[in-house]
Amino acid sequence: MAEFSLQPVLIGPLRVEWPVFLAPMAGYTDGAYRSLCLEQGCGAVVTEMASAHGMSIGHERTGHFLDTWGEEHPLGAQIYGSDPGRMAAAAAKVAETKKFDFLDVNAGCPMPKIRNRGDGAGLMRDPAKMAEIVRQVKAAAGGALPVTVKTRIGWCADTINVLETTAGVEEAGAAAIFLHGRVASVRHSGPSDWTLIAATKRARKIPVIGNGGVKTAADVFRMVAETGVDGVMVGRVALGHPWLFRDIRDLAAGRAPRMPTVDEVRETIREHLRREMELMARRGKKELKLGVELTACLVLRPHLVRYLRGFRGFGVLARTLEERVDAATLLGRVDEVLASGRKCERGGEDLHIQ
Repeated sequence: MAEFSLQPVLIGPLRVEWPVFLAPMAGYTDGAYRSLCLEQGCGAVVTEMASAHGMSIGHERTGHFLDTWGEEHPLGAQIYGSDPGRMAAAAAKVAETKKFDFLDVNAGCPMPKIRNRGDGAGLMRDPAKMAEIVRQVKAAAGGALPVTVKTRIGWCADTINVLETTAGVEEAGAAAIFLHGRVASVRHSGPSDWTLIAATKRARKIPVIGNGGVKTAADVFRMVAETGVDGVMVGRVALGHPWLFRDIRDLAAGRAPRMPTVDEVRETIREHLRREMELMARRGKKELKLGVELTACLVLRPHLVRYLRGFRGFGVLARTLEERVDAATLLGRVDEVLASGRKCERGGEDLHIQ
């Protein structure tokens, strides 16, 4: 079906064959979840954001935001900060690891504690600094990694300056732009402005990847058709539903999307926890005061909310999620929720929306 097609995209020397990206989301997109999404057909993934300041002082926890699980590719490392020198130093450290395929500058995080100190989306208020960061990050990476920028259409409704900011980063050497169609002040509420995403795509020579407003697999192709973007970055709708990426591939192949079976949900949750435990096992005892197993169970909690929200017994589990329990206990509770059945057994993509 012609309307359900995507073309490979070049990000500098990197060729992304299937330009459907998993968005970086703090607290969710660690190596365990990214790898699950890649296995379901995601085209490329990006790490959670890592602080350039934390990397510059050798902060142990910051370094773990760049941990990977297995061979994740294509994989981008995302860094954030507002000091060009520190961002450059962090970029050099990322390049030295030789684990990543591109390096992303976070200029779109809308969290108040990030944006209000000039980091993340705060960079949009200073387009010249935003461009200078890209320039220095690219130089520090030494040509080893293409540099991308994830940003938004503006700071607030009165300061929509996406054409200015993206022109600056393009001139500074960015290889691609990931563009979220909302302003920072609304964070993730309200509609995503695909009209401005389309205008930005027309104005830029480098690839523009659209982000925001995708609720179903079909929306990926609708965004491409309506805006002309080179690819799509999928965020919150993919949480607790890595099968969304399978659905997107199925649509392109002329197959109807399908809801994961209960057994698929069960096995994915168990595998997710296993991978979290493997990641936690790499950390020092000082950082893991509760130990590997309990820490991994705590990390899995926000994912369980997404995985299991559509099941009748979820409310019972939700009331116990604050408890610190071992893996066997947690997985036993998960099995009880799965046994309760889904609230709605109808097919269709509407059931995939979280």
